[in-house]
Parts: sequence; structure tokens; C-alpha cells
Amino acid sequence: MKIHLVGGFLGSGKTTAITNASKLLVDKNISTSVITNDQGNYLVDSRFVQYSEIPVAEVTGGCFCCNYNQLDSQINNLQKEFNPEVIFAETVGSCTDLIATVLKPLLKFRETDIEQVTFSSFVDSQLLLMYLQGKTLPFSLETNYIWEKQVEEAEILIVNKVDLLSTEDFEALVELANKSFPSKLLLFQNSLDIDSVNIWVENIGKQQGIKEHKSINIDYVKYGAGEANLAWLDEEIEISTSDNSAVELVFDFIKKLTTEVTTRNLPIGHLKFFLSINGQFHKLSYTTILEKESKIPPILEKASKVDLLVNARIQTTPDELRNIFIDLLNKIKSIPGVSIYEKHLSYFQPGFPNPTHRIP
Repeated sequence: MKIHLVGGFLGSGKTTAITNASKLLVDKNISTSVITNDQGNYLVDSRFVQYSEIPVAEVTGGCFCCNYNQLDSQINNLQKEFNPEVIFAETVGSCTDLIATVLKPLLKFRETDIEQVTFSSFVDSQLLLMYLQGKTLPFSLETNYIWEKQVEEAEILIVNKVDLLSTEDFEALVELANKSFPSKLLLFQNSLDIDSVNIWVENIGKQQGIKEHKSINIDYVKYGAGEANLAWLDEEIEISTSDNSAVELVFDFIKKLTTEVTTRNLPIGHLKFFLSINGQFHKLSYTTILEKESKIPPILEKASKVDLLVNARIQTTPDELRNIFIDLLNKIKSIPGVSIYEKHLSYFQPGFPNPTHRIP
């Protein structure tokens, strides 16, 4: 069994890449499963992978490093049920120090059943270009520290979303990245493009393992403060209308939510939406750099009911984030013929990172 550990900051495109990579492997008759991970319990990523017909398991309520035993159990469960040749393990985007707390423990405690463990870290090309040009990233100093450590410890650095860069910016990024990270394997990727993802799949497939995985030096107080600066909100709601306008109403809610967050200058780690409409499924994602990916798609159909799952990771307080949601939902509830059923709700700050194992 091969395990491909995948890290990187919120909104860097990990899930899209993993889903397409899994499809590529399945098409080659290589059985593949995915383990998703989050601080919360209701995950857009898991729904997205699941509806792509890829076996998926979850490690919830904390990162892999703090819930290592749960990760270990989910690997066992996937082995028993699906016997995968490959498992992609996607870490929560606010987590770092993965070599010491996840990769090395996997190699130590599962050496008899793991053939290979690789570690790729994803980074948004636009944020990396800002960083390498000496510009200030949009988050707090402590949260930026997490981002920097994720890049530092990457053995394979996937510079993702290069399709969002101009030709001039792309050329500048390639030059700066190669100068800044001469010891890393750099892959410049558009994870929506299957051929681009296939280059990553081929590279990790032939990795024979790095002789010495280097754990990073990290200040856990600063790391914990960076996570605490982010608010998590997960909510699943059902919106029903008497005039088949539920789809239009949901897209209007999404637009107003992103507008309100950006108007308040609240940096977006990730805003994810999973919509279930007449048996069809749609995923929308937004990050702090609202460009192509932030455009609302055209409304393709009418429906009287939409199930909506929201994962919001934003630099603010949990109460402020929840109040934004309450205000917008109350406005929708006041519309004649509209009803809202709130199925699940949680909002919180991540706890202080306390890894089960740490191997220097």
C-alpha cells in the first residue's frame, strides 16, 4: 500500500487535485481511496470526493497529528473494506509540522504494510508570488507563519492554480521559485487540467522515498495562535420555496455572504459550498484572492428545494462569523413562501495543536 500525504494551506486546491488524481489511478485499474481531514465534522471535501465515486474516510474534530490514532483506524478500515493500493491522505489546511507528526509515525508504526509514503504540499500560485516578491500576505502574522512553515517543510511543492496567473506573472514565479527552493521538487500545476495533475501522479508514483525526511523547527505557541486567529463555521441547511426559486435564492445568499465578508475585510481561508439540486451536485469554492474561482456560475435549473452545506474558514471570531450567517438567513426567512431548515451547525476556533507523536 502507498500513502500520499497531501498538505497545504486552506484554499490551495488539494481536494480538486486529489479527486482528479484518484480518477486517473482508477482508470489505470489502481484501487484508490481518500482520507479527508478537518477541525469540523461536516465536510464539503468528503461529499465532493464521495460523489465522485471514490471510497472516502474522514478524520474529523482535529488534524491528523492530533488525531493520529483516528487516522490509523481509518487506514485500517479502508484496508478491510476496499484494500486500496493507494491512499491519498489530505490534511486540514491549517496544519503544519506534518513530517514529524504524521509522516515519520506512519513509517515507524506501519512499516510492515506501507510500501511508500510521499509528502506533497500545495500552495496557491498567487500567494506564493506575493510572498516571493516581498509583499505582505493577507492573514495575521501568526497565520502567515503556518503558511510559511507549510512551504518550508514541503518535499514536493505543488504550485497550484497557475491558470489564474498572467503569462508575465507565471514566468516571474517560475524564476523566483526555482531560485528560492533549489532543493525541492517543484511542480507548477492547474488541478482542473487532467494532464497537469497526471504529471504530479507520475512523480509521486515513482518516488522511492527520500532517504532522510527532515522535520522542521517550529514554534508551537505561534502555530497555535495562528490557528486560533481563524474561525470555523460548518452549517447544513435546506432551503425550500413555493415558486421553484430555491436555486436562485441560494446563489444570491452565496454572493451576499462573500460580499459581506470582503466588505468587512475579513481574510478568507476558504469558503466552500456543496449544493444538492434535484439529485445533481455542485461545489463552489472561494479564497481570499477572489478571481476566476469566485464567479457565480449561471443558474441552470429551477428547483423548489436545495440542500446546502457550507464550510467557512475565515480570519475573525466565531461569533462574528455566525452573526453574518444569522443576518443573511433571517433576510431569506422573511421572504414569503420561503422556509429554511437548519440541519447542522457548529462554529468555533481550533484548539491548540497537541500531536499524538512527534519524531524530530
